[in-house]
Amino acid sequence: MAEILSFPGLKGAFAIGLTWQHEEVQPSKRAVRGSAMALGRHFRWGVVHQSAEGAVQSGFCEPMAGVNVATVKPLAAVVAAQHHQPWMGLFHLQDNLYWYVAVRQGHAIISGGDRVGTLEELDTIRARHRTLGDWTEVEGTVRDLAAMARASKGVSAMHDVLRGPWRSTAYTLAAVGVVGVLVGGGWYWYDAQQEAEREAQRARQRAIAAAQQLNEASRPRILPWVEEALPSAFLQACRRAWEGQPLAENGWTMAAWSCKPTTATTLSIETSWKRDGGVAANAPGSLSADGNQANATAVARAAFLSSPSEIDTVREAQRAIWTYAQARGMALQVTMPPPLLPSDGKTPVDPWVVMTADIHFGAPPWMGIGAGLDNVAGLRLTEVSYEAANQTWKGGGKLYAQRSGNAAAPAARPQHQGKP
Repeated sequence: MAEILSFPGLKGAFAIGLTWQHEEVQPSKRAVRGSAMALGRHFRWGVVHQSAEGAVQSGFCEPMAGVNVATVKPLAAVVAAQHHQPWMGLFHLQDNLYWYVAVRQGHAIISGGDRVGTLEELDTIRARHRTLGDWTEVEGTVRDLAAMARASKGVSAMHDVLRGPWRSTAYTLAAVGVVGVLVGGGWYWYDAQQEAEREAQRARQRAIAAAQQLNEASRPRILPWVEEALPSAFLQACRRAWEGQPLAENGWTMAAWSCKPTTATTLSIETSWKRDGGVAANAPGSLSADGNQANATAVARAAFLSSPSEIDTVREAQRAIWTYAQARGMALQVTMPPPLLPSDGKTPVDPWVVMTADIHFGAPPWMGIGAGLDNVAGLRLTEVSYEAANQTWKGGGKLYAQRSGNAAAPAARPQHQGKP
């Protein structure tokens, strides 16, 4: 069954749990309508999506009570291109409810690769999909989905595929299946059954909406930086990954390398290669169209503890990170987030801001130059990268600070110790 997600600061909603099918060519409205009817007339909401690589798919789900379909986009189509293919992702929604997405070549969602369910249900599906080949596996939370959902530009909204001048024809086709009921004078019974089913569905949607509102109401008490690694812990994990990284393989030379945190227990290591006398058969990773470059993604293990909850005011946070950079002669860029849009009075506003920081280390940051990053309260690194052509080391991060002038951290849930 499909579900609807909404994220603070983002307009519209996002549907998960769609049924996807491959299309050889861009389907007509009639073809999309026929596909929906073949699945069952409850699959009224549909969308056609074409990936950047040209893979065309149509996705369908049942209508969501109280939701304007024109504001809903398929989340699987939004996130599909945000990791190297093929990849599968498991995202925690709430309690024991998860969303699973699986993406193959062409950044297309595979059959059964957009599902909502318990961890046990989805583990069974993942195990079946793992037998299809090697995958990059990603795990995350609703917060990760919110970040990826911001890249929804270019993805079409869903629409009611059974609405239009041909609607009566669709209902006629559906009525053929119940002709026996009509002949027997049982139309009232059939209509009552359908209404009961619709009411049950509306009740489920109201329960989901209530749970989402409860989750939103608790957001200000959840501090994202507490769940992210301190810079020193992240750098040490990246150092271990770098020490095991070869600089050349079978005539292919490393051109770029990056280390990013994905969960409390994993890192994503992305490596770009260029041909240096080797051949395509020995390319490490996915080969480029010209046969001279390759890209590879790997997962490295980590074990990050919870971080301190203290953060500074914006002014003091900027002062601290600039002091760190200037004392070491490093280039730094700090960017404030865009100003808040007028509030609708319903969407909660976080009592903190998130600035972005781009740091030019000049050398591997775990070799001493990164010492002192932990002293910048609220700084959490999101990437360390290396460019072989100019031998530069860079870092990216988020700098959390109080939205108001009060430097005390907002109320937080109790921190746990040990491995998450």
